[in-house]
This record gives sequence, structure tokens and C-alpha cells, in this order.
Amino acid sequence: MQTDYNVKYWKSRSVKRNAENKELKKRIEEIKASRNNWKNKYMLKRDQLKKIEKEISSIKKTIEKIVSY
Repeated sequence: MQTDYNVKYWKSRSVKRNAENKELKKRIEEIKASRNNWKNKYMLKRDQLKKIEKEISSIKKTIEKIVSY
């Protein structure tokens, strides 16, 4: 009788643990996808900023040439 109870107890704990692990793995994948999405957005904005900074620098040089004449 005691052995039967122990088997049921450990089996139920194992089933719960497996379900929890499955949910946690799913959540990890969601977090990774979200992180990659935000990382890609950051990289895009950073590249746009660098491009704009180069354009501004070029415009400033052109203005300095015009003003120096």
C-alpha cells in the first residue's frame, strides 16, 4: 500500500515538473524572440543614426566651404 502511494506521489510530481519545464522552455523561446526583435530594431536605428551623422558632417563641411569664400 505504501509503495503504491509513493509511486503515485512521485509520478504526479514528475508530471507537474515536466509540464512546468515545457512552459518554461516555451517562455524562454518567447523571450529570445523578443530580445532579437528589439536588438534588430536597435541595430537599424543605430545604422540610421550613423548615416544621418555622416550627412550632417558633410553638410557642415559644405557650409564651411561656402562661408569661407
